Amino acid sequence: MKKIQFAALACVILSAAFLPSALANHRTGSIIAPELIVAGDFNQDGKMDLAVNCTGFDVVAILFGDGQGGMTLGEHFPVDTLSKGLQVGDVNMDGHLDLVNASNWGYDETVLLGDGLGAFHVAAPPSEIDGDGEPVRLLLRDFNNDGRLDIFVNAPDDDKVVLYFGDGKGNFPGPDLEITGVTQPYGMDAADLNGDGKLDAAVCGVSNTAGQSVVTVMLGDGAGGFTNSTFSVGDLPSSCKIGDLNNDGIPDIVVAGALPGNTTGNYISTFLGNGRGVFALAQTVQVGPGNIKGDIALGDFDEDGKLDVAFPVTGTQTPHQHSTKVDIFFGDGHGHLSTGPVLTVGQEPHTVIAVDINHDGHLDLAVTNRTDGTVTVLLGDGHGNFTTSSTTSVLSPIP
Repeated sequence: MKKIQFAALACVILSAAFLPSALANHRTGSIIAPELIVAGDFNQDGKMDLAVNCTGFDVVAILFGDGQGGMTLGEHFPVDTLSKGLQVGDVNMDGHLDLVNASNWGYDETVLLGDGLGAFHVAAPPSEIDGDGEPVRLLLRDFNNDGRLDIFVNAPDDDKVVLYFGDGKGNFPGPDLEITGVTQPYGMDAADLNGDGKLDAAVCGVSNTAGQSVVTVMLGDGAGGFTNSTFSVGDLPSSCKIGDLNNDGIPDIVVAGALPGNTTGNYISTFLGNGRGVFALAQTVQVGPGNIKGDIALGDFDEDGKLDVAFPVTGTQTPHQHSTKVDIFFGDGHGHLSTGPVLTVGQEPHTVIAVDINHDGHLDLAVTNRTDGTVTVLLGDGHGNFTTSSTTSVLSPIP
């Protein structure tokens, strides 16, 4: 497994100059750069909290919710160099939520065990999970049906994904399973795509050659093995999410792009499943000039029984010019989307998640604003409208 030794040395030097040791072990960038975000009740007070990977400072930040849409920054927990992937789940089966992070330059995954009070720690003794191919995304699911969470992580530089089986005690001892031939994997999701009771995966495959990007459908055998097939998608896909778009009880896939460097602008494509792991294009919506770096979110925002999409527009087509909007698209229950409201958030929205933050029964949104170093919470009214409730810095409280 590969390591970048000079990066680790540079980060040690930078940490002494820029960040207190209580907050992080090093600092990769000049801004804190929050990217992926997950939700859970980390301190078990009955209120929804958020965890954010801060790519620039190599930490995971915890934001504690007040149950009404407000957030307060808690602690920073250090991970390895250039934090990218982030997932939440109870990996040691103690009833407390844990976090798993993938580090791009660290070529590894870090398991942060939760104590149920909102704090996290690595296992003692610490066990590093080595990775390959500069990982940027991971899933935390049970792929071998043993009741224990496993880590499914991409290796874009090596055209493969790697599966680490969990022991239910917070360890992933190996041997790991490498699934090769997965074209430059990026955004991904998991569900039972062919109705056999075994977990499958859909993985965006990014190609720099126009017309060559794909989604790899990985049908699982329930023991950690997969049978792969692909279908073509738009250029430079960033995110793919699984949900039932046409209410036929069969999973469908939504693919969103395009990553920075695109010449075509952003898009959303919907693909309807046939229940056997095969997908057909239903619609492609041209979102407009710009790019997306992170993940979209699916949810029934207007409570009409049909899945909708929230799309964070990260950048404009002009280099170094950031967007400040999240686009909402309403589903018609047949796999087609129509334009909804445009939400204003902070600079460079990276990823959006849909979760009921204030426990009123309506889906809300939480968005990471990469350039601003903030997280914006928008409360939904159940009719497809959202109102900004709070914007919280992941570095220091905003007055």
